[in-house]
Amino acid sequence: MKQLLIIFILSVLTLPFKEVSAQKDSTFISINSLPDSDDKIFKWINAANKISESNPSKAVDYIEEGLKLSLDLDNVRGEAYCYNSLGGLQFTLGKFEKSVKYYKNALTLFEGFEDSEIGYYSSLKNIGASYEKLEEYETAISYYNKFLKQAKKKNEEDDIVFATNGLARCNQALQNYDDSEVYYQQAYSFEQKRNNTQGIINASNNLGNFYETVNDSVNAFNYFDTSLSIAQSATLTQNTDSIVPQVNGTQDLAVQTTNTYFLNADNYFGNRGMVDEQIQVNQQAAAYNEANDNPQEVNKANLKLGKLNLQKKNNKEAIEYLRNSINLSDELGELEAKEEALEAITQAYQEEGDYEQALLAYQELVKLQDSIQKEKNKQALLANNLSLELEQKDEQIELLLENENLKEEAYALDIEKREAENQNKLYIIYALIGILLIMTIAAIAIIRSNQKRAKTNMLLELKSLRTQMNPHFIFNSLNSVNSFISKNDDRSANKYLSRFSQLMRLVLENSKYDFVSLESELKIIELYMELEHLRFQDKFDYELNIAPNIETENTEIPPMLVQPYIENAVWHGLRYLEHKGNLVVKVEQNNNALTWTITDNGIGRQASAEMKTKNQKLGKSTGMKNIEQRLEILNKMHATQMKTSIIDLPEGGTKVILEIPIKK
Repeated sequence: MKQLLIIFILSVLTLPFKEVSAQKDSTFISINSLPDSDDKIFKWINAANKISESNPSKAVDYIEEGLKLSLDLDNVRGEAYCYNSLGGLQFTLGKFEKSVKYYKNALTLFEGFEDSEIGYYSSLKNIGASYEKLEEYETAISYYNKFLKQAKKKNEEDDIVFATNGLARCNQALQNYDDSEVYYQQAYSFEQKRNNTQGIINASNNLGNFYETVNDSVNAFNYFDTSLSIAQSATLTQNTDSIVPQVNGTQDLAVQTTNTYFLNADNYFGNRGMVDEQIQVNQQAAAYNEANDNPQEVNKANLKLGKLNLQKKNNKEAIEYLRNSINLSDELGELEAKEEALEAITQAYQEEGDYEQALLAYQELVKLQDSIQKEKNKQALLANNLSLELEQKDEQIELLLENENLKEEAYALDIEKREAENQNKLYIIYALIGILLIMTIAAIAIIRSNQKRAKTNMLLELKSLRTQMNPHFIFNSLNSVNSFISKNDDRSANKYLSRFSQLMRLVLENSKYDFVSLESELKIIELYMELEHLRFQDKFDYELNIAPNIETENTEIPPMLVQPYIENAVWHGLRYLEHKGNLVVKVEQNNNALTWTITDNGIGRQASAEMKTKNQKLGKSTGMKNIEQRLEILNKMHATQMKTSIIDLPEGGTKVILEIPIKK
């Protein structure tokens, strides 16, 4: 049922993209109605460029139409501009390898035209940036140098700075610090020469960050100060009673530059362990942005101040700043900032000894993390579907180009037909075989694409199920903490919290992976049984027996498969006994599988069901349902036979047998 629901949701989420492809919008109809011409090619390209960021799927459709027309009209220039636009589109989407491929195609076709061609200039500019994103710095430097020559030839000042900064960054990444410094200084001098205030500020920040990288603290801080002083002299008035600059009118540049200064200063002092100076800088940042109605930066400063005070053990001050950050994050909808603040304030309350507030903060944190994870999963599904759709369209373009090559070959065959009829027939047969082969390859590619989509969706669903185990398990465990606190049993609560924190670290760490070591999973199970025994000491004793022939360090299993069965044994069987019961967990290795046996002498499933309320009978255990779904997905993905069997013991109690294939 859940799989059907997920498929339905995906179909709804991808519906806008399908409608865009299926429906011909007014722009498409308008351009398509024009007679075929060179001008029509560039109308397709211009229409695509306008929507490349807002609607990349439709932009690809427009470019494909332009490319078809370019090939039909044998317009090499139009074809080159289509590749240039495809390169820009792939760069925007972060597909830098494909971006490089299309820019190379464009540059190859532009070689037949003059260097003054704007498409050649654009492709040469952006291919260097694409190689830099791919961290192929040597190749990026080569293209940046070529583009710098063109920019100087055209006297395009902004592009000269662009290429110079690109050369500086790539040389810095290659640790060619002398060359990198020269280029940064050249950019700085060039901006001074043309008296570009914003450019000077950016160049000063670049130099400050560079000198910080090479541990030249004096020059680093001098250039950061230069950046701030230029902005102040150009747009700000100085308050004689404070070093915090005050806004004089609308000063977007000043606000941006001042906050850059605060960030650089914070990093500078942080790298040197100067916490008091960091606190002072962030206090100034908070005051400055409060005065200038910039709540996002105020939130950042409060969060930073909370963490810094927590680092200095100023817990009360830390709590005040972090509480401000939590409130601001709620107002601004900044979930990740709120998550950081809740993590820090939980620690602050613990160190302050306020365990009740620590528990409340931690519960809120768990709920928030669950919401964030669900949103990330949703965005990942959307991104994956869009990516697959664009890949299919890219394959269509490749197929279009291959078909165009076949057309050229067919044309050559038609000429040779006059010379040798028999040879021509043979060529036609070869052409048909080629077309059939291409269609076969295209069909295989589409099938593989669909298989890849299905596997990706299963992985996302499996990850979602694993993350759902955490809140379910955490809230059950927190009930035990709450029980101790309500009884004013601080010593037991502290002991329970200590064990609980160890357990949480292991559970949260293991939830990141599809498979974990048996040794790690056994630690979680042992800690969990110890925690439940602390709460129900008079209800049961437990044993954990591991066969000596099992290599726990080298054996891997899916995480959190066994714990829900142990939880059921305690909560639905043993805790209702009037006498003390026993819980035995046994792990054995049979051939290439682990056999887990969980045996309890509790009241049994039938008696437990009779004790449930009417509402409880209508539901089904979240943990058990989750396990069933996870086992089903794991068996499909890995072609395994993980299975469980539950046996009602005649003398009372339950035995669960779980077989898990071994992964080395």
